Amino acid sequence: MRKKIFLFTIILLQGVSPVLADASDGMHADNIHVKSWNHFADLVYQLHKKQVAGKQITKTEKMGGYAHSPDYYREVTYVDKKNGRLLSRIQWENSNPDTIHSIEVFVYDKKGRMARDYSASYLPGYHNAPVQTLINIHNYYGGLHAYRQYDVSKDIIYEYCEGDFNGKRHQIRLFEDDLHATDPESRQLFSSAVYKACFGEIQSSIGKYIRPQ
Repeated sequence: MRKKIFLFTIILLQGVSPVLADASDGMHADNIHVKSWNHFADLVYQLHKKQVAGKQITKTEKMGGYAHSPDYYREVTYVDKKNGRLLSRIQWENSNPDTIHSIEVFVYDKKGRMARDYSASYLPGYHNAPVQTLINIHNYYGGLHAYRQYDVSKDIIYEYCEGDFNGKRHQIRLFEDDLHATDPESRQLFSSAVYKACFGEIQSSIGKYIRPQ
């Protein structure tokens, strides 16, 4: 989830988002964007409640925040006591204890491997709509672990793969611009055996997983 951490940090440093920028300029927010991204955040929270229901859960808490507000949120992790799997991580605003600042929910396959994870994050002090929504679809091939990352706009925004393949250690990190590159080096990577092993079995469109499940 390095992409998410990196992107959210950049947003906080810049202190601006498309939704926030519109508001500061006195323009109307994109109602469709706001509605769909808030709906997605609500669905992620519903998935969290579904996953923890009926299970013995170990909860751990810690405080966190930012330079201007060091105790902005209370972060709670929810772990399945039976198998030790991290099911979700939620940051609750301290000043509004029932308001989510960010949420991550993790879904596992029958082998106990991460299959999908969903997240939504808000800017501090602005809850009009999430500033970031992410869906990661994971794949495993031999010694490789890869995931393809989408946002709620259904765009592929990142790909990551790491592990052993044909006796060599590999790491692939492709940001959105990289995914559309047409230079010879990029074309060679996209046609390589290791790239196909990493991402060949991950769907090229988000499909039904646009709805957290």
